Amino acid sequence: MSAIQLTEVQLTNLYLLQAIRLGIEQDRVSTCRKFALDADLADHLCELSQDQMWSFIVHIGQSTLFPPRQDFMALLKSPAALTASLAAYFSPSWTAFQADRGRCFSVMVDGISN
Repeated sequence: MSAIQLTEVQLTNLYLLQAIRLGIEQDRVSTCRKFALDADLADHLCELSQDQMWSFIVHIGQSTLFPPRQDFMALLKSPAALTASLAAYFSPSWTAFQADRGRCFSVMVDGISN
């Protein structure tokens, strides 16, 4: 068997998929909530063999499966002591919900209101 050299993007995709799969096995509900997975996707990830997962990672190449959050810059600029609370409060699904109501995370972090 030859050694496969993975790029940083491929390694990141592989590590995160493995972490998600392990999380699903340990605490399915919490992991699905954290990574915004539906039941079908969670089931499919658990059904993949290691060979299938590796093949997927190799063939997807340089395409990242996990883009940063939309509020990533705002989190980086926020005070360190507040980042965990802000990240939890403005989870990706909650941020999308708030966007529908005209609320903006960066405006709230900067203390500016309309």
